Amino acid sequence: MAKKAKKGNGKGKVAAKPEQPKEPAKAKSGESKRDQEAKPARQAPDLDALRKPVVAARAKLEAAEAEVKAMAEKAQAAVAQATQAYREALAPYREACRRAGVQCEFEGGRTANVSPKVSFIVEKAEKGIRVAVKGKPGSEELIPLAALKASVGKAAYAYVEKNVGPREKVGNKGGTLGNRLRAMMAGKS
Repeated sequence: MAKKAKKGNGKGKVAAKPEQPKEPAKAKSGESKRDQEAKPARQAPDLDALRKPVVAARAKLEAAEAEVKAMAEKAQAAVAQATQAYREALAPYREACRRAGVQCEFEGGRTANVSPKVSFIVEKAEKGIRVAVKGKPGSEELIPLAALKASVGKAAYAYVEKNVGPREKVGNKGGTLGNRLRAMMAGKS
């Protein structure tokens, strides 16, 4: 039999045994690579099994929302119907109270206006714009163009305060007049 010759590296030395693979460094989780390979692959969760309850819950949610919406519409319709019936019953009673000179204890609809209605008559003149309060003689005034060019709002509020009353009592009548004056200056009226 032939003896196995030891392999050398040519310098008379015998080669070392082939190196055994070193044990890999432990993973951060504390397991070695061999341990990680030994575990079965992590199985993906069964998505269909998890999806079914979500779909069912979503269907229940949509059904509940539709039911609530239908209830709300039904309630609004009932309130509208009752309101209409109340108005129909109130009108003759209120009229009878007015004819009898008795104050009606049922108030309905809008509250009374804070200030009386005011209409302005506005027309162009040669040196400005002529303004008057409709139904109030002696309120006619010519607002000069120079005053309007300086500030339409100031001119309007000054006129209203002088001829109608202070803003706290009459409301924003100066704003209404100011809009009419601006429209007149722009040639729209």
